[in-house]
Amino acid sequence: MIERLNKNKITTDWLNFFPDFSKYKTMHIIKRNDCFLSGLQFESLSSQRYRVCFHLYNLMVDLDVPTIPLISATYLLNKKGAINSFSMQEHENNLKTIVNELYDQVPVLTRNQLMISDLIAYMKGIKNTYYDKTTLTDIVLLNYYCGNEEQAEREIEKGKKIISDWSERVTIHYGGAKGWEKEVRGLMNRDILSATMEKQLQKLKLH
Repeated sequence: MIERLNKNKITTDWLNFFPDFSKYKTMHIIKRNDCFLSGLQFESLSSQRYRVCFHLYNLMVDLDVPTIPLISATYLLNKKGAINSFSMQEHENNLKTIVNELYDQVPVLTRNQLMISDLIAYMKGIKNTYYDKTTLTDIVLLNYYCGNEEQAEREIEKGKKIISDWSERVTIHYGGAKGWEKEVRGLMNRDILSATMEKQLQKLKLH
């Protein structure tokens, strides 16, 4: 009989490999990098297998959701390029190997402190399978917040070109490239970004 997942043990074991992260919820650990969170979520596929997801979350934008969502997500893949999953036995016997595979696929995890350039390089490398504008917004705002205003302007132009190539059915609800630009420029105020970050830290109980 295949052993059921022990979610508390999975969470604790991963924290032992990532001691600079902290438990957000069972099967979800996070680390704050100034205005961004990085996280590892261990998603149950069944009562017997789970998969590993690395993600970011921009504290400067309130997506009005009750828990930390998986933005700019990367799932640990197997050698065939499919999302990998693990049983409790595989977890107990091979966790160090699993962690090393994650390091290979998500090199930013090897850094003790993520630099702005690390975050942006990671986000730009994400395959935007679901035509999600959130990552494009995050790249602009991170540059702006850190004083790279000229680069933020360049990223707006790049983002508009990317969104213009997407199907209208996935962009119509926010007005396409022009609507996205208006939305992003409305957020480009350091006082607003700082206030939103503080509000989110309180809402997510991360103080």
